[in-house]
Amino acid sequence: MFVNEVEREIHFLNKHEVDKLLKSTANIRHKLIVLLMLDCGMRVSETIRLRIGDFDFRNRFVYVQSLKKRSQGVWRKIPLSERLYKILADYLYTYKNPEPHDYLFPTPTNRNQHITRQAVNNFLTRIRNQSLPIRRLHPHALRHTFATQHISQGTPLENIKTMLGHKSYDTTLIYSKIPDEILKQNVENVTKENKSLIKRLFERMWKSEPKTINIQTPVQKNFLVGRINELNKLNDFAQKGVNTIITGSIGVGKTHLINNITSEKKMMILDDLQNLKKSLVYMLVYLYENDKQAIKNLIFGDYDTEAMKVKLNKESIQNLAEEIIKIVEPKEYILKIDNVDRITPKGVKILEQLKDAFTIITTAREISLNKSSFLWNFEVLELKNMSRFDSLQLIQKLSYDLEIEDYDLFKNHVYEQSAGNPRVIFELIDRYKREPFILNETVRNIRHHGALKEYDFSIVIILLIASMAIMRYLTHEVDNYAYRFIGGAAMILLIFSRTIFTKTKRKFF
Repeated sequence: MFVNEVEREIHFLNKHEVDKLLKSTANIRHKLIVLLMLDCGMRVSETIRLRIGDFDFRNRFVYVQSLKKRSQGVWRKIPLSERLYKILADYLYTYKNPEPHDYLFPTPTNRNQHITRQAVNNFLTRIRNQSLPIRRLHPHALRHTFATQHISQGTPLENIKTMLGHKSYDTTLIYSKIPDEILKQNVENVTKENKSLIKRLFERMWKSEPKTINIQTPVQKNFLVGRINELNKLNDFAQKGVNTIITGSIGVGKTHLINNITSEKKMMILDDLQNLKKSLVYMLVYLYENDKQAIKNLIFGDYDTEAMKVKLNKESIQNLAEEIIKIVEPKEYILKIDNVDRITPKGVKILEQLKDAFTIITTAREISLNKSSFLWNFEVLELKNMSRFDSLQLIQKLSYDLEIEDYDLFKNHVYEQSAGNPRVIFELIDRYKREPFILNETVRNIRHHGALKEYDFSIVIILLIASMAIMRYLTHEVDNYAYRFIGGAAMILLIFSRTIFTKTKRKFF
């Protein structure tokens, strides 16, 4: 068992994501809120407190008062973009009798109160879950997008710092990350050689193939393709404290999805259900030495870690689980369990206790029906193989650095062999990376059998037995009484076929 610290990152949207967000935001008030943060770089707290009198509509500026304690009373002046001005005009046209002192975004019941930050978070989450493949969509991502876009377009740092309301350049640079594509283009523009017409003609006539560096670098695997909707749903369940099990066949990315959960809640990982006592001891030790030190001091006094482990190991599994439940607040932690395929009856009993104290997120290919009682209040999130579009995206991302004779042939072959299974795609491309040259013949010769489909031959068997049963009635026609015995045996098999197939059917959840 170990604890996974939530990684704090600064996120921004690319141009394609910005366009999709604006197209997906039908509500004019929501679109205006988005544009104020996106085109003016405003914080969500500043946006919701805007009053109509803060705008200079004639000159197209908005005046924003800093809400930071060290900068109270300081105003900054930000220009309005053309698209923001148009949406603002449409919005105010629907505003009844606007007055300068009125909040721009009042609550539905009281014009003297503005909406809350949570209201903005809620509608962004709702938009993301319904239609957008944007992994992290939150108010500050929009402010960071503003800074990133201006840096990319060459806006002077002093201007960006002023519009964001920062005291120092260091803060502005933290919130401004130039996309890799822009950096590459900048370098290319600076280093590109100005060639004469004669030299360009000469190179075109005697064109030589550029050399390609084929030294493979480690592939960054902590990215997500084709699972954005599932991840958004999983994050939503985790935030609400809903126990969830992710199901699906081998290789569809269940563990990968769990590893990409982002939540403000604290997380713990239970990684050994076979040695359950050891795992529960480690959970308790971690809790005692971090969040629950006061309880530890009360129970164990000045015990060191090893002495505490020795004492805890003398307790029963049942007592350890009960102690964990006592010292944590309900749903205070997310408990990630990588896999419960081989869970023991004792493990089932413990998880039945822990499921109300923790938000449990786990995965399984199949669980025996007689061990599934702990799943009764779990949401089921089923993962299937990826679509062709998403599969080709993943193939492109994993194989961008390969030198391949026919790249289209390569992509189609990998997709056909994998049937959209992410693990098979990873393994196939890893196999190709071991080849010094990837010619068309090499592409066709490398295959993978892990993603072959299963077929149900029950109907075929029943039809075969039924055909044999007909032999009983052919006895008199062909004058062969051996057919009577074969047909009779087939008739008996048909009578009991339902029972036979029920008994042999796979009994897994």
